[in-house]
Amino acid sequence: MANLRDIRRRIGSVGSTMQITNAMKMVSTAKLNRAQNAARASQPYAAELRRMATSISSGLSGEDHPFFKQPDGGVTAIVVFTSDRGLCGGFNNNLCKELMRQMRDQEAMPDPEVIPFGRKGADFFRRRGVTIGDGAVQIPLAEKQARIGEVVKRLVERFIGGEVGRVFVAYNQYRSAMTQNPAVTPLLPIVPSQPEEAPDAGGNQTAGADARPADEREVLFEPSRHGVLELLLPSYVENQMFQALLNTEAGEHGARMVAMDGATRNAEDMISSLTLQANKARQAAITTELIEIVAGAEAL
Repeated sequence: MANLRDIRRRIGSVGSTMQITNAMKMVSTAKLNRAQNAARASQPYAAELRRMATSISSGLSGEDHPFFKQPDGGVTAIVVFTSDRGLCGGFNNNLCKELMRQMRDQEAMPDPEVIPFGRKGADFFRRRGVTIGDGAVQIPLAEKQARIGEVVKRLVERFIGGEVGRVFVAYNQYRSAMTQNPAVTPLLPIVPSQPEEAPDAGGNQTAGADARPADEREVLFEPSRHGVLELLLPSYVENQMFQALLNTEAGEHGARMVAMDGATRNAEDMISSLTLQANKARQAAITTELIEIVAGAEAL
């Protein structure tokens, strides 16, 4: 058994660590509320923009706009949103491992190139020999938001030029402080919305003659089809990346809050266990001293 001095020194060390983890939990809790509100406030606009883009894309092809062009070669660009700092549980590793699993499918993601937003994602894929593009690492959130427009512009130019055949965005979809689901979403080419399946008598979805198309209305473009698509589609792609950044920011703080809360609780348990050991060691030392005193008295 360790002596009393070592145990007390360890109690002090664990106590200092507990103060750090508790402070980090409080900071993440304060930041989570703001990030969570920003992510949720942007969802209705993003959902409507997504619905509009996929609805308009029904019946269109690469001749109407390059964003609908089916891939014919080129690299697969994957914009990965992770955190710059760790100590947030499996928040970053879960996403990176899921993306790495999907990247092994060469048919779906041939010749992948990762564009990282966050140091953890950049380090993960660099260690595994994946091609790393120019993203945004170790910079403030406001600068990352501004950098999204530059990255989208560069990706659009490469996609139209044929250098990039597919564009994906990978991020942790924020559900709650306890739950962040890894998501890998295709951005380019834009996939038209699929027909909805009509429900049967039991309420189940069935395909067949009764299936309803997503939108059969004739779309009139004003001032012109090309002008509307030129404005709408790049905004759609940029907004999807912005949503990924907001979800990542909220998920990071939620995951770190939960991780630091668990670390604080573990530190408290460890201090209780070490205190018990210290009391036992102190009682053993007192007992030993008493025995020596009694033995010395009897010897006299």
